[in-house]
Amino acid sequence: MLSLYLLALLTVILGHFIFAYLQWFKWPGVCKRLTDLTNEEVIKTISLGRSFASYNGAIAIGLCLSFLLPEGSQRPSQAFVLALIVGTAAVGASGTKGNMILTYRLMPAAAALVFWLLNI
Repeated sequence: MLSLYLLALLTVILGHFIFAYLQWFKWPGVCKRLTDLTNEEVIKTISLGRSFASYNGAIAIGLCLSFLLPEGSQRPSQAFVLALIVGTAAVGASGTKGNMILTYRLMPAAAALVFWLLNI
């Protein structure tokens, strides 16, 4: 079960890095998939996309750094961050069109959290 947890956690980390990249460099496409904004409005929100990118990048970096914590603190700290990701992704998914946030953020984090719970 631990290997499934680690695989799911690495998926979450990779997903956040990829989403951060897309939000920073490919914001118009991401924004169009998430919202009903016009092209003009999308262009005006590029700095917002970069703000989201820094948030997602910071989560990925923080989860990577959590492996440097003492053994007894690693998994609970990771689980706490995963729970926050699940919560914020659920809120984010409810306010966007399509299932992009639900699929790419909530489901991997929820899976990792379930595997963690089954492993304790």
